[in-house]
Amino acid sequence: MSGGVDSAVAAWLLQEKGFRVQGLFIRMTGTEKEEQALSSARAVSGILGIRLHVADMQKEFRHRVLEYFLNAYRSCKTPNPCVICNPDIKIASALAIARNLGIQLIATGHYARRKITAGGRAFLMTARHSPKDQSYFLHQLNKKVLGHLIMPLGGLDRKTVENISKEAGINSHIQEESQDICFLRGDYRKYIRQIPGMSPVPGPIVKTDGTIAGEHKGLVDYTVGQRRGLGIPDKTPYYVIHLDHRSNTLVIGKKHELLKKSCLVSGINWLAEPGMAICSSLQVKLRSRHKPVKASVQISRKDNRTAVVCFQEAQHAVTPGQFAVFYKGPLVIGGGTICK
Repeated sequence: MSGGVDSAVAAWLLQEKGFRVQGLFIRMTGTEKEEQALSSARAVSGILGIRLHVADMQKEFRHRVLEYFLNAYRSCKTPNPCVICNPDIKIASALAIARNLGIQLIATGHYARRKITAGGRAFLMTARHSPKDQSYFLHQLNKKVLGHLIMPLGGLDRKTVENISKEAGINSHIQEESQDICFLRGDYRKYIRQIPGMSPVPGPIVKTDGTIAGEHKGLVDYTVGQRRGLGIPDKTPYYVIHLDHRSNTLVIGKKHELLKKSCLVSGINWLAEPGMAICSSLQVKLRSRHKPVKASVQISRKDNRTAVVCFQEAQHAVTPGQFAVFYKGPLVIGGGTICK
């Protein structure tokens, strides 16, 4: 229970279905905003009459999520910390506490679904209402975890969830949820500049034809596909094409130069059999808000956690460090990190 509307309504729905529910709040950042969220979670738990456990995972969060976040920027990649945090911090701590308490199932307020086959196999599915689907953020879960996970909001839209919170009398105690990364306040660039050893180093801005066009302020300020803040005027805008970590060079070009027909994906976590990715109906999501696109996957013979993804139509701003997630209809087959 995060103190927000989604997890609160998930708890209420489970109670309505006859489950005996206990809540879990996870301390990760130690910020004032987090303490406010904890107060909201306590208030909602009081109204629902459930016990709220509080787990301190700040050390684990710093080690696993913050270090991942900073290391990605050190290597000129664009991270997605929520994808790492869900399996390694939130779900992992919930499972551990549930086992200690003798609880068989854990639940979250994510908008996604779980399907159990007749043989008892669990699969991750997209939410019924695609605009709110959050399966992208869950694709790195261990597939064994899916058998213990339930997501009550998978068939609902956000408006319905908000109406339920009013009917249940918990809406006035809910913390307004931010769309930003939980440990950041404002621009991520300012946050990174405050970290020891992360001070930006200026370097050359080079066009794709090799022409030097200017000087950048530090590669941490840029990401593939970025247009604003380059300071290189022209009749048509320039975009960031590539960040060269070794030479500290920012490569820029025109919009059409951002198009890619394929990308390399590594560290793939398969939630279904890898062979299911080799199908004509495969779709791939390249960012959390990216519309799924048709593609084919060529899995490495040496390592089935590495694959080349070939798009039916060239894609704009395929960004190293982000995750490519594979779908067959509503089924999440798996996904991994975009390397190049």
